Amino acid sequence: MEGPAKDRAALRWLTGAWDVYASGFLPLLPVLLLQTAVSAVSPLLIHKYRSLLPALLYLLLVVTPVSTGAGLVYIRMARGGRARLADLFSAFPVYHRAVAVSVGLGLLTLGGTLAFLLPGLVLYLTYCFSEFAVVDRRTGISDSFALSRALTLGWRIRLLPIVLLMLLINAFAPDVAVMSGPLKAPVIALDLKPWTVAASLLKNFVFLPWLGLALASAYDFLLAGPVPGAGEEPAGDDL
Repeated sequence: MEGPAKDRAALRWLTGAWDVYASGFLPLLPVLLLQTAVSAVSPLLIHKYRSLLPALLYLLLVVTPVSTGAGLVYIRMARGGRARLADLFSAFPVYHRAVAVSVGLGLLTLGGTLAFLLPGLVLYLTYCFSEFAVVDRRTGISDSFALSRALTLGWRIRLLPIVLLMLLINAFAPDVAVMSGPLKAPVIALDLKPWTVAASLLKNFVFLPWLGLALASAYDFLLAGPVPGAGEEPAGDDL
């Protein structure tokens, strides 16, 4: 596929995802509410114990597989289905694989970012579909990363806008629960200013679900096409 055709496909991921989000919002809303409620336990644990450790354990053992399972919700919607609460827990039957893939993706990205920003971004763009693969295809840990790498060959530049938007929204959109103080004894406070509440709602219930659907649309589009072999170079430009 030539560059202009790739550009048009990438634009359709974003525009098509918005149409899917708008038409499927009502069935998706309970999923988003439950996912938000699950994530909200982390600051409550920090507040109760004045320690990051319980929150980090909860994040690893509960929030991570739930967030990975949300990928299957978006994949099914991208394929024309409805959002289902049951899919939010789809990572638990392959629990150790889902956690390992998610943690591995995070460590790869963090390691690359600590070295230099660009390697971390490239690594994430290369392996961003690994979490989708483990819940959708039930692939093993190494196969999930291998499939993602194969799918993204030649497409990383087109995936970049989706990933950058996700990073910017996560980085700059405020949260209602704000952590302050030293890491040894953190303090959680609520910021209920109207701007903060509105921004947090838009982040968690509009923009991140839309971009999650866009990434799922890209995954499904690339999965349906020819997947390059492990040693094959991309035909077009790439990072």
